[in-house]
Amino acid sequence: MSKLRVLKRVLAFTLALSLCIGILGNDSDADVYVSADSESYDVSEYAEKLQSIAEEQAKLDEQIKSAEKDIEDKEKEQDLIKKKIDTVNNKIEVLNSYMTRLELDMSSNQRLIDDKQREIEDGVESLKKRIRAMYLAGDDTYTSIILESGSFYDVLMRLELIKRVAEHDNTLIDGLISAKEDYEKARDNLNSQKSEYDKQYEELENQKKELDELYNSSKQQKEAYEKQKAELEKKNEEYIKERQAFEADLSGILSGTYGNSSGETARAAAELSANEALRILRNGISERISNGEVIPDSECRYEFGWPVPGNYYISSGVGERWGSYHTGMDIAGGSGTNIHAAESGIVIRTNSSCPHNYGKNSSCGCGGGYGNYIIIDHGEGFISLYGHLTSLNVKDGDTVKKGDIIGTMGSTGYSTGDHLHFEIRYQGMYLNPASYVNLS
Repeated sequence: MSKLRVLKRVLAFTLALSLCIGILGNDSDADVYVSADSESYDVSEYAEKLQSIAEEQAKLDEQIKSAEKDIEDKEKEQDLIKKKIDTVNNKIEVLNSYMTRLELDMSSNQRLIDDKQREIEDGVESLKKRIRAMYLAGDDTYTSIILESGSFYDVLMRLELIKRVAEHDNTLIDGLISAKEDYEKARDNLNSQKSEYDKQYEELENQKKELDELYNSSKQQKEAYEKQKAELEKKNEEYIKERQAFEADLSGILSGTYGNSSGETARAAAELSANEALRILRNGISERISNGEVIPDSECRYEFGWPVPGNYYISSGVGERWGSYHTGMDIAGGSGTNIHAAESGIVIRTNSSCPHNYGKNSSCGCGGGYGNYIIIDHGEGFISLYGHLTSLNVKDGDTVKKGDIIGTMGSTGYSTGDHLHFEIRYQGMYLNPASYVNLS
């Protein structure tokens, strides 16, 4: 390829990228992420569950309407309303889980967008330097290189040099085109996911409103609700006391504020601090790598990986759940499923003494409700916690690398069934893992 053709291509593409960069700069509004291509991860299971519940609700609505017409069939009507309340509660749970998964995918695509934007910006800078060098060298550079050769062998060597320079230019441009396409795909996915999230949020609010109406539909339902609420509050108070005692024992490692608005406020404040800390840490690591330093696998890079590869169904996220405040992400799976370290670090606390490896509706009192658990210190105030395990492969003081198998899934502690309770904390306070963990 002639120098003129290369130069024209570089100039044309730089102009296109300059326009693209202007667009990119207006789109980046988040600083934490998750994985690569969200299309790789199936979310149809949530949709199927929601469809099944919707069909059941429709049948119950028809039966309730029929029972309302029969004045003597009030007992049947109340039973149907109770069933409808159960389906609404189930739908609220699935919606909460689905929205947590959407948060995970949105964070994933936002991080991909940020990475691609940085890649494009760096590439444009390289192109600018290349254009400047070509301009200063003049139009006859390639010809001069050949004519000034002292021998046939020298001509061949210089021709090879010209070829490689041209190939480098083409590779750089092709890479930027690919990065731009990846950026646009991730941006489209993110917009689609945000739209879906808003849609499901609206449906969640509708279901909560319908639940209130069902509870207020009769004296009988009101009384049942008040009784259920009192039982949940009592159970929650007992669990909070257990958790606070547990965290007091692990002072300096864990700390929490449990409750509705207070829990959310404290978590939001912790996430702001964590985001800034991660920004600084990741920038420092990127600078070290760009300077040619090789970072060992044993060192944390603060890019948290998915702890249960192959299992992506989130059964519960961070927030209020059934009268209590849930401090982590529950990832569903089967007993004995391998659990991996989300990042490199040092194991600082474990428990393997809980024998109660089965589903239960209250805490067995082991491990502050976590049952068998592992806590890994990643340094700089960040830790990860893995709860309800059935077995552990590590002990206190062990150094683990990202991806190492550290234990297996179970249902120990306060657990209704086999799953991993996964937490990421900063300076002891729990964060929302959906904003920090990488699915890949």
